[in-house]
Amino acid sequence: MWQKSLAFVTALFLALSIGQSVFAAIDTSSMQKALDEDLKSTHYDYKKGSVEIEDPKMFTGEKGEQIIGGIAVIETVRDGIFITMKREIHFYNADSGKLLTSADAAKVDGVKEYIDSNSDNLQQKVVYWLPMLLMLLLIAVPAIMLYVVVPRLYSTTEYMNPIYERNDNPR
Repeated sequence: MWQKSLAFVTALFLALSIGQSVFAAIDTSSMQKALDEDLKSTHYDYKKGSVEIEDPKMFTGEKGEQIIGGIAVIETVRDGIFITMKREIHFYNADSGKLLTSADAAKVDGVKEYIDSNSDNLQQKVVYWLPMLLMLLLIAVPAIMLYVVVPRLYSTTEYMNPIYERNDNPR
């Protein structure tokens, strides 16, 4: 009896935790599309389609409109090798389908607390492995040429030494 009741309680908690995560999901696909269009014009090095929304939250505006706020993870690529991952907070009006400016978002209740709670998550991270690999190749390729290829080339001193010895040239 004890095992059956424990199994029932465990299954109940599992079902409730799964149900809450399904109901808490916020559709951010329209926000991602609007951000993708906006970031093309504001960031010249923006990698198209790389925006992802993390930690979305719903707010209610002054006129009752639904506003989605979230941390946008943006990838930028300069010159094909300098990759930067940026995290910025953006707000989107789901009813009108437009991104909100900072001034418009500040008027919404709860936005200031959301920004304050996520201010530690905003950062910019540079991916260093690709430029470092290219700099390593700039050093490694000439070094390989010096130590492997050059000693195997035709050497005039090795060719001329037997000739000088045969002619008995004074030294």
